[in-house]
Amino acid sequence: MTDAENTDRQTVSHTFRVRYAETDAMGIAHHGSYVDWMEMGRTEFMRAFGFTYRQLEEMGVLLPVLEINVRYKAAAVYDDELRITTWVEELTRVRVKLAYKIERTSDNLLLTEAYSLHTFAGPDGRPIRITHHPEAWEKMQRMAPPEILRSGE
Repeated sequence: MTDAENTDRQTVSHTFRVRYAETDAMGIAHHGSYVDWMEMGRTEFMRAFGFTYRQLEEMGVLLPVLEINVRYKAAAVYDDELRITTWVEELTRVRVKLAYKIERTSDNLLLTEAYSLHTFAGPDGRPIRITHHPEAWEKMQRMAPPEILRSGE
């Protein structure tokens, strides 16, 4: 689960194909599809660490998006096999920042670098400190290398 480029971070990679519905008339993946793929990466990342979004929600913790940043470097096209790699870039008591890279598997070409910043919220949508939910906090900490944990926020 460790990324060969940076052995300090724990990564999870997931492979998929660009579907026809995700492309424009020229067969190029629509820019909005990358955000959907980031969600897929987040979901598979959490699953690889032994829990799911659904379980997190059942613990009373939601992960609304605060910010998304996507840097497009090259286009994906219909039927390309892609690999999304996801890792935790920052984790505090009030938010988590996940980073992503999307590559084409046939030539390992980097197509996209991105991140999503999420806050922890309760079922009412109001921000919470995840440390008030010890089981959820323990599971989130397992996803992040100790050196990026910031308890001050």
